Amino acid sequence: MSDSAPAKPRHTPPKLVAVDLDGTVVDYHDQQATTPSRAVVDAIAAVREAGVPVAVVTGRPLWGAVSTAADLGLDDGFASANHGAAEFDLAEGEVSHEADLDVRLAVESFLAADPKVQFAVARGLDGWWHTEHFRRDFHAKWAGVISVDELLDRPTARVVARIDSDNRYGGTRCPHALRLADRVGLDPSAYHVEVGFNGWVDIGPPGMTKATGIARIAERYGVSSADTVVFGDAHNDLTMFAWAGHAVAMGQADPEVRAAADEVAPPVWEDGVAKVLARWFP
Repeated sequence: MSDSAPAKPRHTPPKLVAVDLDGTVVDYHDQQATTPSRAVVDAIAAVREAGVPVAVVTGRPLWGAVSTAADLGLDDGFASANHGAAEFDLAEGEVSHEADLDVRLAVESFLAADPKVQFAVARGLDGWWHTEHFRRDFHAKWAGVISVDELLDRPTARVVARIDSDNRYGGTRCPHALRLADRVGLDPSAYHVEVGFNGWVDIGPPGMTKATGIARIAERYGVSSADTVVFGDAHNDLTMFAWAGHAVAMGQADPEVRAAADEVAPPVWEDGVAKVLARWFP
């Protein structure tokens, strides 16, 4: 597929727009929060002024999704977080969906594979509860330190296993984490696994993906997948690319991600989302 032109151009405006966050509407930055550009904020506003809802669909935890949704000017609608395992009603200011997962087998399996693995869990809007040596080398909301026993004490929507890694690019999966996840080999009927870029392995409920997250939101609006446009940049966006009627990959995404999209936008630092949306919502 050419990066300069859509393979299947869409001429009619969508009835629902869904955007990933990191690498799509905000650039990567480990040490501080990043905010969307004025061009992207204005483009999102133009979509909403046309009466078309905008949803956030992200791998971030709930609190991170809600924060950037506010930066985008979204004061209603829904934000899907934790790779589809959680959802926030932006108008009501409350969690509208959150799956529960018993993480014991996953945690014990990762520790058996590598005793140096550290863990963090997402619980509602608390922030990351994490084990003692989990690397806090990125901007986040930190709830506090817990032991492995405390981590196992109650179900959660998501647990992260993390190992040391020198992989720094947000769009490329970490090879060390990929090898670890393959070695552990969690049963996909019991857990959904997403490998991130910085020694990061996400473990969530089975069958929960970004596709299920946006499908739940589309159903709330009575909009079909065919009338939904989605934007993303990473491998965890591939499920919603396959679900949506029109998928837009960011220009800096890995070749595999770009190849799976119907259209490739300019990169995030060139306001690619805004430039594509302007075609339908000038």
